[in-house]
Amino acid sequence: MSAPQPSAEALVSVSNIHTHYGKSHILHGVTLHVGAGEVVGLLGRNGVGKSTTLKTIMGLAQPSQGEVKFAGRAVTGLPAHKLARLGMGYVPEDRRIFRFLTVMENLRTGLDRRGVTAQRKQELLDKVFAYFPVLAERRHQPGGTLSGGEQQMLAIARAMMLEPRIILLDEPTEGLMPRMVSQIAQIIGALHRDGVAILLVEQNVPLTLQASERIYIMEKGMVRHHCAASDINVNDEAIRQYLGV
Repeated sequence: MSAPQPSAEALVSVSNIHTHYGKSHILHGVTLHVGAGEVVGLLGRNGVGKSTTLKTIMGLAQPSQGEVKFAGRAVTGLPAHKLARLGMGYVPEDRRIFRFLTVMENLRTGLDRRGVTAQRKQELLDKVFAYFPVLAERRHQPGGTLSGGEQQMLAIARAMMLEPRIILLDEPTEGLMPRMVSQIAQIIGALHRDGVAILLVEQNVPLTLQASERIYIMEKGMVRHHCAASDINVNDEAIRQYLGV
């Protein structure tokens, strides 16, 4: 398969990225792109480099070769906090909420930043609480006392406080009950309708195919397949070959 080429409108463009952890070579020339407002799925078995791809884009892992661009600007090697200021959000697999801070205090870590007026802060809070009514109910509750699904909602809501142009979303439904999985899927759809781009790493293949416009499939640190989500289904040969579904 030839490497997918970024469009002129690519918001995030990753070109021939190689990333190592110590002496371990994890990513072997990953190339992918996400357009403005687009939802793109990244599929693959555990351990193939999906999370490392997100961490490399977000500046949490430094590539030894290749380039990351955001909105046409080379950002390879920039630290995560600077990428967040540019409009890149990240929700890690383990959520990393502040367990001893309340829901409101967790959200304020994204709200209390330079240049955000009191009125805009309230608008952002109102928007998040409209997305996640349960967080409004639990606003004074410590994050660590929330259920797994509620913690995932809080992690996504905290990223939304930064008003990102794209959210890198790593395994958002892992370990959640079916009802919570459905709610996370609805939130992905709502963010998409609001024009937020999403790069979605997810083991739930049906959800990924439903939520995404395009998908990439990884194996052994490389992109092995790339197509429109509408051109593939859970019984497709590529899904069986690379995911064992």
